[in-house]
This record gives sequence, C-alpha cells and structure tokens, in this order.
Amino acid sequence: MPTLNMNDQMTAFELVKRANAPEAFHIIEIMRMTNQMLVDVPAKQANNGTINVTTQRVTKEAGEHRIYNRGVGKSATQTKVIHDRIAVLSTYSDVDKDMADHSGNVAETRRSEAISIIKGMGLTQARTLIYGDSHREEEFAGLFERRNSLALPDVINAGGTGSALTSIYMVAIGPDLFHLIYPQGAANVGVKQSDRGELDVKDSNNPNKEYPVYREYFEAQYGLTIRDPGAVKRICNIPATITGEALVDIILDTRRRMPEGAATYALYANLDVLIKLDKTARDKGNVTYTAADPWGKEVTMVRDLRCRQMDVILSTEEAVA
Repeated sequence: MPTLNMNDQMTAFELVKRANAPEAFHIIEIMRMTNQMLVDVPAKQANNGTINVTTQRVTKEAGEHRIYNRGVGKSATQTKVIHDRIAVLSTYSDVDKDMADHSGNVAETRRSEAISIIKGMGLTQARTLIYGDSHREEEFAGLFERRNSLALPDVINAGGTGSALTSIYMVAIGPDLFHLIYPQGAANVGVKQSDRGELDVKDSNNPNKEYPVYREYFEAQYGLTIRDPGAVKRICNIPATITGEALVDIILDTRRRMPEGAATYALYANLDVLIKLDKTARDKGNVTYTAADPWGKEVTMVRDLRCRQMDVILSTEEAVA
C-alpha cells in the first residue's frame, strides 16, 4: 500500500504557505473568497505533465471459502482509465499610470484593482469546476458534466421538474477520493503573478491612440480528478419550493452512501440552498448546526458535512432526465 505524505492532503493554499510563496499565497487567499472549493479540497501534481491519468478500480466480491486439501481460483478487479486535463486561467491587470501616480499611493491603487480581478478569477475557476465543458479545448469536464444522468448511481433525484432547479454536490475529500490537480513540476501549485512594469496600450475606444499603464499578469493552472467514483455525488432537480427538512432528509440519505475514510466531507450549494439549511439549523439543531471549521470560520454543518457556498451553482438548471 502506498504511503501518503502530508503534502498529499494539503490544499493549494496550505502548500504555497509552506513553500513561502507570498504572491501565490495572496492570490489563492483572494480566490478562496469566491471559490469555496479551494478551502477544503487538496491539490496534487498531475502525474503526466498537464494530464492526470487515474485508474478507477471497481471493487467486486473476491476470494472464496476453501475446503481443506482443495484449491481456489484467482481474483481480479475491474478498472477503467480516466484522463483529466488542466486548464490555464490567466488575465492582465492594467491601471492607468497617471491615475495611479496622482492617487497618492500607487501600490494601493494597483492592489485594489488586482484584488477585484483575482476575485473574478475565483468565480471563473468555480464555474469551470462545476460547469466546465470538455468539448471546449480550453476547459475540462466539470462536476455537472460528470454527473449528468439519473441513470448514474451517484446522481440523486430531488423530484423537481421544469427549468427552475438547482443542485448540491457532495464530496468525500482525500488524495484517493477527490482532489484538484496542477501541472507536474509547476512551482507554487501552478499559480503565479508577475509585474510587467510600465507599458503603452491601445485605447479600446480608439485603437489609433495609446496611453501608459502599470501592468500585472496573473495565472492559475488547475483541474480536478475523481479517484473513487462514489466520492462525488450530485443531488439534482432541487425545486425552490422544497422545505429545509425535506432537503436535509435527502442530504442525510446521500451522506450514508458516501465512501468512508475521507479526511473531510463537504457539500457545495448556492445561497438559496444554504439559507434553507441555515433556517433548518435554527429549528433542528440536533442534525443541522453551526460550528467552526479547522480555520476558525463559522460554517453550517449537516452531521459531518461542511456546507460551502458556491454562488456559481445556478437556480435555473433544467431537470436532469
């Protein structure tokens, strides 16, 4: 059995903190504000450059009872190979040089613009982790695409119909269950920032004119992989009319079907769902309650599930057939 080191269980944020990489640390710290998956899910290097090759093993009954002085047959498990690719999320931050120079604090003006842009990167990353489309060359298959049919054992029907529905994603987090990936050999988990200095750029309103800016470049390379098929479940077809109590019943039923042995269990949902769960925590504190996570942040819990907010999850999904 392979031995896991501490890095196998660390989030991207924890890895860059230990690596003493301040630029990457601050970028991930800000992206976590708009992408709650970065709070809990560990990140590991891809095992084949910018591709991660995963062998999913399907366990079946093995072994047989032997009678003394008689033999037994051989056992084997079924496997399938999954190739997960990495996306490169990048952008520039341009701040008018004269405006920054006259602000009284150039560094603070540039930092303020950068924070807004990095928060937007967190939203883009969150959207791709949920709704990423493998048919788009620059993206990968998100959880929505991987759990897109009621015929799949890890897709649970909440009973809603029409096109005003939402979903919950429940995950068992661990290096052999579900984790994020970044390119093999990439420094600082594939996150970087560089100051490009002063440049002249074209005026978007008149390409024949230019003006000076301070420019920065930001990049995050990432993907996801599901090692154990049962580690990610989607509760779909959730109508706006569902009660908090009914929702908690479905969540508890689904939680019992998650693989055991995970370091963390988390639930990702949008604000509409979390409000229902918060109200249930007020009325049914024996199952749903508020507690502090390991980082001291208040979080709603359903049993041992940390409920995380992912605003990119729509409340206008079509019914899953």
